[in-house]
Amino acid sequence: MAELRKKIAAQLYSLRQEFEANPENVLRTLKEIGFEAIQVDGMRGHDPFEIARLIKKYDFKIAGMHIKHDRFMDDLEGIVQECDLFDCRTIYDKYIDDEDQNEAGYRKTKKALVQAAQTLSGQGYRIGLHNPEYDYLNQIDGRNVMAFITDLEDNIGIYAEPDTYWMTLAGEDVMSALEKYSGRAPILHLKDYLSGFDKEDMVNSLTEVGYGEVDMKAVVAWGEKNGVEYYCIEQDYSKIGMFESMKKGFDYLISLESEI
Repeated sequence: MAELRKKIAAQLYSLRQEFEANPENVLRTLKEIGFEAIQVDGMRGHDPFEIARLIKKYDFKIAGMHIKHDRFMDDLEGIVQECDLFDCRTIYDKYIDDEDQNEAGYRKTKKALVQAAQTLSGQGYRIGLHNPEYDYLNQIDGRNVMAFITDLEDNIGIYAEPDTYWMTLAGEDVMSALEKYSGRAPILHLKDYLSGFDKEDMVNSLTEVGYGEVDMKAVVAWGEKNGVEYYCIEQDYSKIGMFESMKKGFDYLISLESEI
């Protein structure tokens, strides 16, 4: 699995504070760790053209972009301009805003994402949804929200971006949940989980990729057989320093190259 290294991406939300303070240091350090791909998650107050310049300078591939929910409702043109700047064609609704966490909001969200896909798929864009745990817990039409949003409509499919931590927190069996998205999840979010803590205690229940209870080896093996293009490490919190947490996750995934 010599190419696995090229498929490991860093989700920049992990480094949101560091990125706001010094984006070039973030990109330089990720490159030194060994990352060859990143997932963009907002500009954190910086000029998008400068961020695009730095990404090109450090020769990163773009493993998709996360876009704020409301922009899919009223700023599709702006999304396209931003994606063109970063030469990216895979874009995700970051998460459904709180005010849309209801039946009307779910229906509105699906309609907006399907319309975006209908408008942009001919230009090579893929539209998807990233999932917190409530997208597995909340129901609409007898389906959880993630399934409802990604179900085909008018032969248009919204891509899934499953997240191993949120699936686990929601009580889903990760491998069974992934099977539903074979060929429809080009990017997986890898976050590891430790049981025994309150559901709201992400600081303690989140740990570095490969150091928790999620069978990451099985997840990656599944991904290699089911069309996954990038394994995106997202580390919302760290007790050891975010760069060190990202390095531990990266090194763990690299260790799987000879096993999968």
